[in-house]
Amino acid sequence: MPDWKALRAEFPLLGRYIYLNACSLGPLPLRGRAALERYAQDWDQKGTPVWFSDWLPLLAAFRDRVGELLGAPGGTTAIAPSVSVALTTLATSLPLAAGRKKVLIGELDFPTIGHQWLSRPEFEVEFVPSRDGMTIPPSAFAERIDSQTALVVTTHLFYTTGYLQDVRAIADAAHAAGALCLIDGYQTCGCVPLDVEAMGCDAFVGGCLKWLSGGPGNAFLYVRPDVIPRMRPQGTGWFATRDPFSFSLQELDFADDARRFETGTWAMPSHYAGLAGLELILEVGVANIQERLRDLTDRILVRCDQAGVRTFTPRERERRCGIVTLECAQPEEVEAQLHAAGVIVDSRPGRIRLSPHWCVTEEELERGMDLVFHHLKAHT
Repeated sequence: MPDWKALRAEFPLLGRYIYLNACSLGPLPLRGRAALERYAQDWDQKGTPVWFSDWLPLLAAFRDRVGELLGAPGGTTAIAPSVSVALTTLATSLPLAAGRKKVLIGELDFPTIGHQWLSRPEFEVEFVPSRDGMTIPPSAFAERIDSQTALVVTTHLFYTTGYLQDVRAIADAAHAAGALCLIDGYQTCGCVPLDVEAMGCDAFVGGCLKWLSGGPGNAFLYVRPDVIPRMRPQGTGWFATRDPFSFSLQELDFADDARRFETGTWAMPSHYAGLAGLELILEVGVANIQERLRDLTDRILVRCDQAGVRTFTPRERERRCGIVTLECAQPEEVEAQLHAAGVIVDSRPGRIRLSPHWCVTEEELERGMDLVFHHLKAHT
């Protein structure tokens, strides 16, 4: 098991705050700061040649580490500046069954997923309801999949409740009806062990902002190998071509692999930081992080029960990871007051969301929960 106290030194922010918001923005590790400094040094010292000596090899290493994180075969991962852009790329190029217009989305999914397909008048969007406001069983998706369903899109873990979906069951139900399945794993990258082939999904998107501590600008996508050749993205750029440096203007020759889903010149500092975060998490081990987070959230749930605070997160360890949401009448005010008291949380409508970083100590968690309950009580 990792030495959590020793690893804690990698995150200076944890010495200043009790950090209970890792699923929103992971704290910057020391190696991430060093990577950003190296970016500036490489650029300043080398000028234009840095593209070939450092930057393009770094992007290749980033794709490889993403593949390692996702358990994805070589050539099936691509870089995107955000998950929204990755979803746009997939929305315009996935080979959906002809004549089908329905897209199924979970009622508890992140707004970007809904917005992505609601903005496209050629699709009919149907939202799968949650009966308990916390979970959606795979059967709820399956019973709404029909001959008109082109695509099922949903998140691996619900951002408001921490519920971990059985995405394999959802993908199987979609495929049985001739539909495709796209999974948004932004909330699980770095805190839940991933194997996109075992998931059975046709495409997967994620990013480094949250549990991977890589900052913004570092998103990525995976597409199943047999699906890639049938896809021609409508939004593209010169780095999506087979040979970007051929500078061919009058023909578009997409790369054979998932690089065809990329676009233009990358924001390199983001990828220096993103690669550093990815490598750190892979060294620590995602399975180890998952168990640590389940231990911490176990304790949060116990404390909430003792305090009589209502929660919206499954109790079974295997059905959640990293997030516990609490009922709160004035979440924005409570968030601001906790910040002033040295505790960083997140607010959502009617709720306070807690997602402790895996290096938060047990003593800090207890002290943080005392402060959470104090401010919740003041606003009831």
